[in-house]
Amino acid sequence: MDTRVETGNPSLRGLRDYDQAFDGAFSLVAFVTNRHLIDHMLRSARLLNDGDFESLILWGILAHQNVAHLMPPGSMPTAVLTETGNVPDVEIRLRPLPLRDIAAIAGIPRETARRKLERLAKQGFVERSGRAWVVSTQRLEPELREHTRESVKRMLAAADEVRTALAVADEAAFRRTTGATMLGIGL
Repeated sequence: MDTRVETGNPSLRGLRDYDQAFDGAFSLVAFVTNRHLIDHMLRSARLLNDGDFESLILWGILAHQNVAHLMPPGSMPTAVLTETGNVPDVEIRLRPLPLRDIAAIAGIPRETARRKLERLAKQGFVERSGRAWVVSTQRLEPELREHTRESVKRMLAAADEVRTALAVADEAAFRRTTGATMLGIGL
């Protein structure tokens, strides 16, 4: 009898017991996840600012906070995007973020945040908007688009590896607890 659990998360559908599968595949899942995150952070930091991770964090905070008001918790980003995946009138809809808020969210001194934002501004990644900051929409194309395209490919490959590891561990746990065999071959 198939006891697979259907969940609201499509990535977990088909697993009989996520927690048991996770525990069984923990080492592999942790390795794949860590490898992906480190790869993404290194590639992103090198693109933005010669490996300066604080600048990367500041830019990421700014990029999210500038548009967070458009996508409240629980909403789907597709509800505010055009058919091409863009925010309509993005320059008008970006909400500038004051330096004190950026520094507080990042947990770094304001002067450090200001210096790093000024450096990002010289590179064209951010710009001032009055006494606050916004990401530069001019720099989004094509360099950041291609960087994100490659990042998504790598993320999906990592997700496939994790799903496979979970499925194998889920099947192994099911066989151990029920004495069942996989496809009748006793794996």
